[in-house]
This record gives sequence, structure tokens and C-alpha cells, in this order.
Amino acid sequence: MVKVIRKQRKPPILTASSIPCLKQLPTINITQGCALGCTYCYIKGYPSYPGPEAIILFENTADVLTDELKRKRRMPKRVYFSPSSDAFQYLPDVQVVSLGSMQVLLEHGIEIAFLTKGFITEQFLDLFRNYPQQVYAQIGVTSLDRKIWRTCEPRTAPPEQRVQSVRKLRQSGADATARLDPLIPDVTDIPENLVPLLEKLADIGVTFAAASYIFLRAGFSRSLATQLSECGSNPKGWPRHAFAKDCGEGFMIPVEERRQRFAALAQLGHGYGITIQPCRCKNPTLTNETCRIAGPASASTKSPVAKAPLLPFGD
Repeated sequence: MVKVIRKQRKPPILTASSIPCLKQLPTINITQGCALGCTYCYIKGYPSYPGPEAIILFENTADVLTDELKRKRRMPKRVYFSPSSDAFQYLPDVQVVSLGSMQVLLEHGIEIAFLTKGFITEQFLDLFRNYPQQVYAQIGVTSLDRKIWRTCEPRTAPPEQRVQSVRKLRQSGADATARLDPLIPDVTDIPENLVPLLEKLADIGVTFAAASYIFLRAGFSRSLATQLSECGSNPKGWPRHAFAKDCGEGFMIPVEERRQRFAALAQLGHGYGITIQPCRCKNPTLTNETCRIAGPASASTKSPVAKAPLLPFGD
């Protein structure tokens, strides 16, 4: 069981992100660290990462957010949850803080956006039904294979449950799409893996999915390859990652290979009526289009956004 360390958060709480697709939006991290335990997660490289068996929960987030909004002369149009954690971690205490913080924003007429591989409970859906035009969601899922799920994303919601979360969010009136991220070359981007998933997504009316390939920081590539091999999913010769200068200090497959693979993904998605759009955050040389990680690009805010304090994760 992951240990929850409670802390009081100091303002400001609405902070800027360096992620290109989010840089125009204020963001909130509910926790420092994440209980979902994804093996490839980049936050493990942060100096402030509390380790795999603990998270720091900012339990006063909703209260600090309320006070901060009272002092603003101009409200943000939209706020994003959570660039360096997941707002829908399975821990009840985290869910309570996330729900309360989202409610504060929605009641102030502020839109919310999030990406999650977590657990969207009925309490969240009940809240979202009251504000259907203010909620933008992406659900991350790359495979329905339970071995891959248990190996790479051990504490996330099961893949089938995440697909159903997309359906329920859409039924609530929210703008909900899928996110095929991170795709693992020759493991999760092959038709044998993606076709069952795309069929499920098409059945619930999804017509758009963002996509990006796995981005590994130093030291993660070898451990992930070992884990994939243990579950029988590691093809010979993987990983074949080369350093990609357009992606910061990390490893991705070369840009031309990504171009070819994205083209194949687009063609595959087209057969199911789904537009698969690469994320420009990690593929700036391949696309200028938004991956919609925070909803429509037209909703970017020009409200002043504070720089992130030192205590929470930075991006």
C-alpha cells in the first residue's frame, strides 16, 4: 500500500507548465509523486520524487484554490489537472481532494481538463453532469492486454474500465477522447494490439485519439525492457531508442521512424473512423497540430499564471 504523507500547500496553487501543449494554461498538481506506479513514468527522475511507495498529498488544495480565486481580477478560462501526477489515483484521500478542487473551479465557471489512467468514480461523474460544457478529458490507454497492463501500469484502472470511463464521460456531456500514450514500438503500436482497442473506442463513438511514443529518461530503458521480456512482450532487439534532441534529455525512436509509424497509425485509425494525431509536445518536428491534451486550443488563457513553487513537482 502506498503511504500518504499529508502536507499543507502554500499559494500560489495555479502554476505554469513548461509542457508545450499546456504552457498557456494554469495547472494544479494534487500530489507530489503518484500511486499509479507506471514503470515508464518520467516523474521518477525528479529530485523531489518521494519514491514508489509514498506520495505527498496537498490536502488543503481546495481551500487554497478558493482563496486564490477570490484575489484574482481575471479568472482563468481553464485549468489542467495534473501535469506531474494523476488526479484520479485509487487512494480515497486523493480522490476527495481532487473532487473538491475540481468542484471549486467548476462552480466559479472555470473549465477543467485532465489526462488520466486512473479511476473516475460516480462522484466525479455526478459533478461533471452539472457542468457538461466545462469538462475536457483524455483517457490514456494503449492496450487491452492484461499482461502489458500489469507490467507497465500496475496500479492504474484496468484498460477495459478506462474505455468505459470514456463512454461514461461522453454520456455525462463531457468532451472525452482517448490518448494512445506512451506507445511502445513493436509492442503496443502493432495492429494485433491496437485493432481490439480501436474497435472498442469506435463502438463508443470516439473519433479522435492523441498518440505519442514512449519517452525514456536515462536508466529506465533497460529496466522496462527487462519487465517486458518477463511478460513475454519484448521483441528481439528492443529497445532500439536513439537520443532525440527535439525531446529533451531522454530517449525516443528516431524522428523518421516515428514519422513512418505515425503514418501507419493514422491509416489504421482511419479504418475505424478515428483520427490519430501525434502529440506535438514530444514530436515538434512532425506536427504543428494540438493533441488536445487540455481540450480545444482556442481555450488557452491569457490570465497571469504563477511560476511553480519549489515544493511541488515542476515540469
